[in-house]
Amino acid sequence: MVVKSATKKKLMDMGIPEDYAHNLADGRKWDDVKILSQGEIAKICGLSSDEADKLSQVIQKFGKRTRASSASTTSTTVVRRRAAKRRVKVQQELEQFDPEMKMKQLIEGLNSSSIFTALSNAAEKEGSTLSKRVLSNLADEIERRGRQKLTAKQALSIIQGADTAAESTGVDPFEAVGILTAQSIGEPGTQMTMRTFHYAGVATVNVTQGLPRIIEIVDARKKSSTPTMRIHLDDKLKHDEKKVRNLAASLEITDAKDIAVIETDVTQRRITLKLIPGNMKQKGVKPVEVKEILTRRLRLFIEADNDVRPKLLTIIPGRKKESDDVTPNYTELLALEEKVKELRLKGVTDIQRANTQKDAVTGEFYIATIGSNLAAVSEFEGIDRARTYTNNITEIHQYLGVEAARQAIINELILTLQDARLDVDVRHLITVADVMTSEGEVRAIGRHGVSGNKHSILARAAFEVTVNHLLRAGIIGEQDELAGVAENIIVGQPVALGTGSVELFYIPDEE
Repeated sequence: MVVKSATKKKLMDMGIPEDYAHNLADGRKWDDVKILSQGEIAKICGLSSDEADKLSQVIQKFGKRTRASSASTTSTTVVRRRAAKRRVKVQQELEQFDPEMKMKQLIEGLNSSSIFTALSNAAEKEGSTLSKRVLSNLADEIERRGRQKLTAKQALSIIQGADTAAESTGVDPFEAVGILTAQSIGEPGTQMTMRTFHYAGVATVNVTQGLPRIIEIVDARKKSSTPTMRIHLDDKLKHDEKKVRNLAASLEITDAKDIAVIETDVTQRRITLKLIPGNMKQKGVKPVEVKEILTRRLRLFIEADNDVRPKLLTIIPGRKKESDDVTPNYTELLALEEKVKELRLKGVTDIQRANTQKDAVTGEFYIATIGSNLAAVSEFEGIDRARTYTNNITEIHQYLGVEAARQAIINELILTLQDARLDVDVRHLITVADVMTSEGEVRAIGRHGVSGNKHSILARAAFEVTVNHLLRAGIIGEQDELAGVAENIIVGQPVALGTGSVELFYIPDEE
């Protein structure tokens, strides 16, 4: 027999438990159920006479209410559904700030040669404000030129020269830093092409590079076209390849179609899963776990050829118990087939692939992924959250805040330009990042972000949708102070920058 879903739903709306409603609706319409006697209800549901009597009264009472409501055109029956239980969100406690660990991370990877030591001593003696990172870079460049050591006098001379160079790089008042930034990025940007970077030895792992990546960053796209993560591990895991591989397998999404051959038997109205042992071992999934997950997620009875080590699983749409005898229709079978194929057995949302790799310099293992989910990955034990990185700037902003997002914008711009073998001063990239994050959120450089929120009407109109900006300004009576660059160029007067920022008047002496 086939369970009438409409009848079952009506019975459940009356407050009758699902099991009893399922049995009563088995092959019966509502008109057939409401005329059942107390004894028939007891036999169908396996209840005592008292329990069957209560069930019969509920059905009869609802039947009378339905007839009364159908006779009257003004009365309406409202059935309140139970509110769905909301999943309680577990909030992870903040880690205590460890100054020693932070300093260890800051000096990690710095030059430790005698040249670096000599430069550090000279900088301390001279009272220089150069950071340890700058001194390390200076030491690297000196070593690259074939020097093995420095005298105290040579080190002091280098520090003085570096301080002088640092002072000369300051920006003069009224310098058009925005225009210089746009020009310094735009000119080499014309040489950029459509490129993708391929991870060595990892199939289908591509990262968008070149001009498309620059556009993604400055447009503040919510999702990167090729999101990736580099997951670093703590001291307990980073040198244990086996544990790292197990962690990578637990992070990677595993669907039913990844570990089984799914076949649909239209004549028998059933779906079979032939489990593949090799794939299951690679994904770290056991056959019994697959059966339990399918039972819990589908809320159906899963028939296995072996209870201990199943190799073949059979699913029939609508069959919730082993004793149920159902005959599903073709539509239900196809719907269940699609659901089974896309069912996630394990893994983190959006992490399509996780691959273990070894750093050639440090010798530690890390995990490279296709897909990104910084918040979920950070919940796993053994993850070094201080070094784990994603190229999805929006995720960084949501999870770590706007300062981290600003640094991520700088890092991604530097990486993209370096891969294209283009040299742009980092201060120009910092300017772009500052403009994008100055309002406390990541804004696009476009009419939906920075350019669309300029105070000048003419500057907004010169960018995009000219007529709309001019009409809106005319309707609300907005004024333009002509304080910027674009608006002054439009009206043909000097820009208030550089030499144009000074007004010089000649007042002759009166005789």
